[in-house]
Amino acid sequence: MTLNTPRSVLLIGWDSNICLGVLYCLRRYGFTCYLLTHNAKNAGKFSRFVKKSYFYDESEDQSAHIIRIVKKHQIDLIMPYDEIDIRKITESRDLLGNYATCLWGTEPDLFNIGIHKGKLAEFLDEHKLPCPPFTTFDNKLKLDAIIADFGFPLLVKPVRSSAGRMIQKLSSREAVQDFFASVHEDKTSFILQPFIVGSDITCNVICRHGEILCYTIQESPVKSGSDFNSNDTLVYHEDAQVISVVGQMMEKLNWHGVACIDIRRDARTNAIYVLEINGRFWASVAPSYVKAGVNFPVILARLSLGEQVDLPKQKEAKQISLHKYIELKKAGQKVSFRETKFMAYFADPYARLMQLVWR
Repeated sequence: MTLNTPRSVLLIGWDSNICLGVLYCLRRYGFTCYLLTHNAKNAGKFSRFVKKSYFYDESEDQSAHIIRIVKKHQIDLIMPYDEIDIRKITESRDLLGNYATCLWGTEPDLFNIGIHKGKLAEFLDEHKLPCPPFTTFDNKLKLDAIIADFGFPLLVKPVRSSAGRMIQKLSSREAVQDFFASVHEDKTSFILQPFIVGSDITCNVICRHGEILCYTIQESPVKSGSDFNSNDTLVYHEDAQVISVVGQMMEKLNWHGVACIDIRRDARTNAIYVLEINGRFWASVAPSYVKAGVNFPVILARLSLGEQVDLPKQKEAKQISLHKYIELKKAGQKVSFRETKFMAYFADPYARLMQLVWR
């Protein structure tokens, strides 16, 4: 991918890891990066690839801060990288677009369906796209039907979360009752689904009004336990079934911009089920570039700026976790540290260190 005219970019978001991954991807392509965050512990402010960082309180007017920074540094592109910030910028683009180009974003009504597990499950069910059966705790008839059809365990998931946070595996009716007796939130802010033993698939995309322009598909080993976090051991590969389902879903949502779609593949039947859409960049955005050859931040930035972009096909690749690397080394097997995700960390060592310190 060739360099274009130098551009100034204002990155906006909370998450340190995603911020540093996006910065790594932008660093060699003519972008001067500034950061605006309401996370006082965002390690991005220590990045060697950030020219200047700004902090604001979440209660303050974000748009006012953006306009001030855009004017001061003659920003070309307002580039939110976190989910909520992407939605905020899209909602405010009529105002902010008077000062700088805004990153592509899906219309808020459809975006809100995509990033809400409950609403997305209803949407998928309505359009006959594959998702696990689901219910809320207060729908006793449907809950009983899921238990009768699938048995235990069940998964209870907050309708708004990411990276597997707060998902719990419940192994009996008593566990279900105890869980909902203990929660202080509205009980309808959780959904219940059967636990499917299988592998985790992530399909990362950039869409233009529902059309997938580029993508990567990464798959992790089969999971049967209670760890719902992302897995650093994964394989990048083509999968016609996955891209067909994701393509239909994103078309119906008229998705415009970036997304990270989590999918589970049933180990017994090979069927796939859409679990959630993360309407943002993702923790492994740097490996998507380094391993699979698709530089999502640069592609989306340039498309948003109206530039011509050569859209790459993903390369087949693999990545292993640090734990797996150590395990193979101890066993005397030939393995390279480059097979992990961590080589990219050496490009920005102090910021990555602070990310660990502030974890």
